[in-house]
Amino acid sequence: MASSTEVNFTLLASEWGSKRGGLSTFNRVLAIELAKHSKVHVSVLVPRFDLEEMNDARNKNVTLAQAKRRPGLDEKSWLCFPPDDLQIDVVIGHGAVLGSQAQIIQESRRCKWIQFVHTDPEELGMFKDYSDRIEKGEQKHQTEVELCAMADVVVAVGPKLAEAYRSYLRSHDKDQSVFELTPGIFDEFSGVKQATQDGDNCQVLAFGRGDVEDFKLKGFDIAAKAVGKLQDAILIFVGAGNKQQDGVADNLQQCDIPPERLRVRTFLESRESLKKLFREVDVAIMPSRTEGFGLVALEALSAGLPILVGGNSGFGKALAKVRFGSGCVIQSDKPTVWAEEIKKVWAKDRGIRLEESDELRQNYAEKYSWAKQCNDLVELVLKMAVGMEQAEKVAS
Repeated sequence: MASSTEVNFTLLASEWGSKRGGLSTFNRVLAIELAKHSKVHVSVLVPRFDLEEMNDARNKNVTLAQAKRRPGLDEKSWLCFPPDDLQIDVVIGHGAVLGSQAQIIQESRRCKWIQFVHTDPEELGMFKDYSDRIEKGEQKHQTEVELCAMADVVVAVGPKLAEAYRSYLRSHDKDQSVFELTPGIFDEFSGVKQATQDGDNCQVLAFGRGDVEDFKLKGFDIAAKAVGKLQDAILIFVGAGNKQQDGVADNLQQCDIPPERLRVRTFLESRESLKKLFREVDVAIMPSRTEGFGLVALEALSAGLPILVGGNSGFGKALAKVRFGSGCVIQSDKPTVWAEEIKKVWAKDRGIRLEESDELRQNYAEKYSWAKQCNDLVELVLKMAVGMEQAEKVAS
């Protein structure tokens, strides 16, 4: 990898769009921001893409590359086999699902490897609801740490994970080399124009699949019980799997929320549909008992919505460092506390409420910039390249 020429970054991804949720969104924005650096060419390696996606990526100076199809292997395993003509100086993987392939590419292409971490599997295992959850969490944790130990650069998404992985990597002498990247405002939602008048009821938005495994982890019981205590609030739950709405609704209604104050909808694949949703509701809540970061709440803030988030989340810890951000962070899992906080938001004049959200959005954008952080990451890799060249000269 020559530091004096353009450096080729390749991100591993399951898709270019956001049909599969948060990681896809993060990966796409990361690719776009990295591509703005003058010394970087960015490609995204995916199992498949269509012409519309290729043109969309190209308009953002990103090249989509299709992995070689391998019959008998799942599509994510295809990512181990990039096209022969794809130049790769740096490969970027994500967690165990989209990071394990990077070790193969690093070895076959003799390139640098940046490993992003998005979750803390050990902590997640303490809150999930299925058999052997703690054992499986520990196993995934070990895999994540081993991948990080092998990578050249480790990037933790948000302050919560940065602190956790610095601890986990002490035994590998890599604790001081963890790069923290806290997602910034999503510009695609910044233009959403909120309504000027309130309705009779407070429309409270919560995101998630709503399956039994993550029900407690994501705090959906907290959301339902909190809204159930408010006579003038409706919970709009978005993210249920196709044909799973009835089951999700049944689980939520077991948490003392009457059916007339509950709406359950499927996952929104379209970003335009998400923009419309952000205009429909009055406040977005993320009552997760733990969360590596929490992109859905950040997307809501990006659209100018009032938000309330759990304190044991990466986004909550990031907000606490932003002016006026701590007021949106709830350090409790008691539904009565969440109900009171929702009530406080709703009691404010709508104009003032939206002005405060807009100011928080601006303060957050000043504190956490995608452009600055991605630029710092690129500069780190370029310095690494210079160091390698100097070492090679000394050795020769």
